[in-house]
Amino acid sequence: MRIALVSTYGVKCGIATYTEHLAREITGDNDVVIFAEDCINNGQQNFNTDLKFVRCFNRNSKDTRLIEALRNFKPDVVHIQHEYGIFKDLTDLLEKVRHNFRGRTVMTLHTVNVANGFDLHNCSDYFIVHKELAKTHLEMTEKVKPEFLRMIPHGTLIVPHKPAEFARKKLGLPVDSKIVLSHAFFERRKNIDKIIKAVSDLKSETPIYYIHIGDIHPHISEKNGEIYYRECLRLIKELDIERHVRFLRSFVPDEELFYYLNACDVIVTLENENYPKISASGIMHTVAGKPVIASNVTNFTEFPDNSFYKIDINVESLKDAIREILSNPELSEELVRNLLQYARETSWDKVAKEHLKLYTKCIEKATLRYIYT
Repeated sequence: MRIALVSTYGVKCGIATYTEHLAREITGDNDVVIFAEDCINNGQQNFNTDLKFVRCFNRNSKDTRLIEALRNFKPDVVHIQHEYGIFKDLTDLLEKVRHNFRGRTVMTLHTVNVANGFDLHNCSDYFIVHKELAKTHLEMTEKVKPEFLRMIPHGTLIVPHKPAEFARKKLGLPVDSKIVLSHAFFERRKNIDKIIKAVSDLKSETPIYYIHIGDIHPHISEKNGEIYYRECLRLIKELDIERHVRFLRSFVPDEELFYYLNACDVIVTLENENYPKISASGIMHTVAGKPVIASNVTNFTEFPDNSFYKIDINVESLKDAIREILSNPELSEELVRNLLQYARETSWDKVAKEHLKLYTKCIEKATLRYIYT
């Protein structure tokens, strides 16, 4: 099967990471090529890959390079990784892609905005969403026919295990402290300042250390990115906790990230509510056998009860959660066990098989339509 994935790739972007994992799992006996966007001030440092890709479109340009590149490849199926931040102004281009490969186009909707009308009916033959909530909205409100809509969960990466002490020594981290870790783009809606304040308050109770891994999002306002980052640096200095915090803004390859995830005691994901936008979190779908504290928001609803510690987005709730997890090993083990079970059920290899089933159905129906015509 010749599969074309249309996406960002080799850049600082969750969609690019998603595409990387999916492409690796579906390659096997298939010929997979990523038709990638140009780098737009977001190139991934020292990027290299053994996957096939070609840069052939740009969110700021309505040129025809993508159509030409796809025609040259002659794919059996075209799978578009849609995010409005990337394709907002390219609806006409996506309609042309479908026109050229009618019956053989698939689109993953990484965000469904229930407050806006759905404007992508003519851009794909089949749609994939990651949540039942999004599927229900598209069926009931936007009248997308169920036979053209699939709910396939976001794939989950299970991090290879390394002993915590070994990982800490390799990274030069304190062996005797409790380590709190967050990893995501550095932006205001991630509430990193609240994690800093919680760590500052808890340091008098237990030796504690906070690590955040992630650079500033390349496509957000200065207020929510660079200015917020400087605010957090000032806060750390004001609270006199420079020795208790480490920020890693440079790109961290997966192998190094896995060491950090193994080194920590608890992972915190404190995102703001994003509804009416419905999407899945790539950060939450990286599971490391560590207890997770996360905000009680719509974007995490696919995770089963008791698979992570749900909290309100404030410092006191976060402190209480960290205290309870660090002092209650039974609770910690239950959260880890339940989250790992979900991770196994939604592992990338299983998710890839669901994609391949849809591709096959798409091709078979397109072939029958062609024969009948």
